[in-house]
Amino acid sequence: MLKSSASALVTDRGRRVLLLVRDRSYELQQAELRSLLGLPPGPAGLGIAIDRGRFFFEFAPDNQAVEISENQLHRRLARRVTAKL
Repeated sequence: MLKSSASALVTDRGRRVLLLVRDRSYELQQAELRSLLGLPPGPAGLGIAIDRGRFFFEFAPDNQAVEISENQLHRRLARRVTAKL
């Protein structure tokens, strides 16, 4: 069975983020993503790079950046989904 690669798409001028992690899709507002990454609220604007199972999130308007592994992101997203149930 083939494993799909992680991917990300930023829409709505950096306000909405679509993530595909471990064959599950997630849709978050930028404020939710910042909270998930342990960052304070900030202005819209986001760049994402993915390299060998690592996500690099850059919030340029307020000069914030976070690097996180695919495994860590998956766990945090799964906890978020569970908490909403």
